Amino acid sequence: MSSALASHRAVLISLVVLASGAAAAYSQDTKENAKPASPPDSVNPKATFLFSDERFHDDPKVGWDGFLSGLRGFEHFYNPVGQPIYFETPFNNTGVRLIFMHHTFSDDSTLAGGEVNVAAVQARVALTERLGLIAIKDGYSWMNAGALPEEEGWNEIGAGLKYAVYVDRENDFVITPGVRLILDSGEDKIAMFGTTEVSPFVSIAKGWDRFHVIGNLAYRIPFDGDDGNQVFQWDLHADFEIAPQTLPGFAPCVELHGFHYLSDGTRLPFDVGGLDYANFGSADVSGSSVVWVGLGGRWKLTPNVSVGGVYEIGLTNHDDDIMQDRVTVDAEFTW
Repeated sequence: MSSALASHRAVLISLVVLASGAAAAYSQDTKENAKPASPPDSVNPKATFLFSDERFHDDPKVGWDGFLSGLRGFEHFYNPVGQPIYFETPFNNTGVRLIFMHHTFSDDSTLAGGEVNVAAVQARVALTERLGLIAIKDGYSWMNAGALPEEEGWNEIGAGLKYAVYVDRENDFVITPGVRLILDSGEDKIAMFGTTEVSPFVSIAKGWDRFHVIGNLAYRIPFDGDDGNQVFQWDLHADFEIAPQTLPGFAPCVELHGFHYLSDGTRLPFDVGGLDYANFGSADVSGSSVVWVGLGGRWKLTPNVSVGGVYEIGLTNHDDDIMQDRVTVDAEFTW
């Protein structure tokens, strides 16, 4: 590994440690003045929903405090829709997320056009109020790319942990670092040319009345630098609840995502890296970047159910990687 790459890794790891330490220290200094906007076991009164503002259960204590119920009081936020694998919400809850993506490749890219459709299920379990288990990558893909035969098969699997180190309900502010492990378990026939990788991340949410912002920083580090590329990525989601009286629970959103390849691999002689779909270990991607934008929205039907959708399109040269455009839709069911 070059000194530059080692420096990038050290910076991100330091960021996780410093954010955790700073948030813990700030929380200690201000805990006497902190007043939650609503009791942790109730739905935040600022939240609106299309059908009902009542949970389907009375939020009973199961086992110990926080188990399954997780972090209450942030029900008025809207979770991101796009880039669902690595854009992790800072909120800790228990639930299942169903995802479908239709992704198109540029005709002039290395994959020579075509598309991939992905159906996946994510699961999250709140172990305590702040500690959560996340299972974020699995599913099945149907690929029809110009440079590859038409195939279908199973994707890689991945899971991790996250911990909300700072929670301020009064000011709608949450900081949550975590770490994911993606296993090289997908099928090569659907271009899951991957490698086992670890990715530390920091996710932050801040709200101002009906306007909410969620951001994320992550560093993807392959166990084998020949089989995978190192990637630094960032994500930003912003939404605004435009008409809570006439359209309760609905907020349009804009999302921005950036991928920056920091190393070359030796697995494939490609000049595209696979973005969030897979880690190709391409030999000619170091120093390149891909940025794309998504426009859409999320609609919260009840405190336990929401649906979302975004249309995403590349802002950088579509031929430089696999992002021409895509549509992502999901349905979230939470405890």
